[in-house]
Order: sequence, then structure tokens, then C-alpha cells
Amino acid sequence: MSDELTELFGEPISVYTCEQAVEDGVLIYPYPKRWTWLLITPNIHAACDKDKHGRTYDQCLVPLLMDCIMEAQNPRNKKKKPPLVLEGTIAGKVWICPNEMGGMTVMTPEEY
Repeated sequence: MSDELTELFGEPISVYTCEQAVEDGVLIYPYPKRWTWLLITPNIHAACDKDKHGRTYDQCLVPLLMDCIMEAQNPRNKKKKPPLVLEGTIAGKVWICPNEMGGMTVMTPEEY
């Protein structure tokens, strides 16, 4: 938890970690060896798994994730508060949020 939030609200009563979310199936490591800091939600996974254009899962997911990484690294977005929004993807509108691992989690707005 950030120092700013701790200062404002005090110490958290409990924390739901990324690892717990993965164990529960709420988050997925799509490429645990390639991008250890990147997580997606089941809706993002499903959108890439059921492509209507005959592309493989990787052919759908990797470009989406590269777009999300580029959006997160764009200097104009450094001062914006999360989530960053990316529209027109294979999964529709997606949100890019920082996670506790110093990486990002990609999700649909409904999953935020």
C-alpha cells in the first residue's frame, strides 16, 4: 500500500495479493516466464481465446499486451491517475492498472 494511502487511512486490515488472486482464478499470468509482472483477467483471456478471425491465442493476446505496455510507457500518461484506458482492442475497452509487483494488470472495465 502506498505511503500516501497509509497516511490517509492507516494500516490495512487485510490485503488481497496478486498471488492470492491468481490462486483464486481472479487473475491470470498469461506469460509467467516472459512477463512476470503482467497479469490479465479471465475476460481478457476469454476474448483472446475465442477469436472469430482464426487467430491463435498468442496472435490475439501478444499484440493487445504490447499495445497496453506502449500505452503505459507513453510519457503523456505518466501524470494520469490509473486506470489508463485503451479502446478498440480485441477485448473491447480495456483498463491498464498498476499492480503490487511494479507491473500492470489488464482488465475490462466491468472487472475493475
